[in-house]
Amino acid sequence: MALTVTDLSVAYRQRPVLNHLSLSPIAAGSLVAVIGPNAVGKSTLLKTITGLLPYRGDVHLGEQDLRRLSPAERFRALGYLPQTLPQATTLVAYETVFSACRAVRHDLSASQVEAALETAFTTLGIEALAFRKLSEMSGGQRQMVGLAQVLVRQPRLLLLDEPTSALDLHWQLNVLETVRKATADSGAIALVASHDINLALRFCDELLVLGPAGLLAQGSPADVLTPALLRATYGIEGRVEYCSRGSPMVLTDRAVSPH
Repeated sequence: MALTVTDLSVAYRQRPVLNHLSLSPIAAGSLVAVIGPNAVGKSTLLKTITGLLPYRGDVHLGEQDLRRLSPAERFRALGYLPQTLPQATTLVAYETVFSACRAVRHDLSASQVEAALETAFTTLGIEALAFRKLSEMSGGQRQMVGLAQVLVRQPRLLLLDEPTSALDLHWQLNVLETVRKATADSGAIALVASHDINLALRFCDELLVLGPAGLLAQGSPADVLTPALLRATYGIEGRVEYCSRGSPMVLTDRAVSPH
């Protein structure tokens, strides 16, 4: 099962955002970072694949044309985490995650859903939040509950829009480690829109680099992230170095003209 995107075009009020975007097939088990400056279509790409925006072109998950899926089939196959945090309701976390799973996974019994919930909460390290009201949680805690709502459903494609934006360093690492393990273990695919290049370098198998003109690069971080690409994408003078453990990191020197 691979994700393929071919000749994808999306517009807001007739203003093109993505224009004839085509990607190389993304293999099962891949964790892919979607990076680039503001307003180049990272969130738009995820929303479009999720089915929230009309588009021209083709998006396939394996042999399935996502446009032809029924809403129930789409909810079963895809898990979307938007930038907006789960609403601060009086429901407790356990109830919100349980409801999210039962609404989609009709094939699971109540006991199987409960087991899936326990696994999701334990894997994310948020067992202590299970019976707390969302209205009593911080933004970061609600973001973790939102991710649990996605993971508990075990979708084949995860579309996560800035899933670490409200989190401190501990939880940023925990989230990406969890998502990477989930994709590797299940053969799912995860697309993660992010502004944190160094987290993307550390955890992701592949980068999709978007710019105002569309796709600038796609491939392994080691292959695509170069000083020239950093200049063209972000307008910075920077370089990729390696720490004592061999992990790559981007070091920035100064802002420059992108061209």
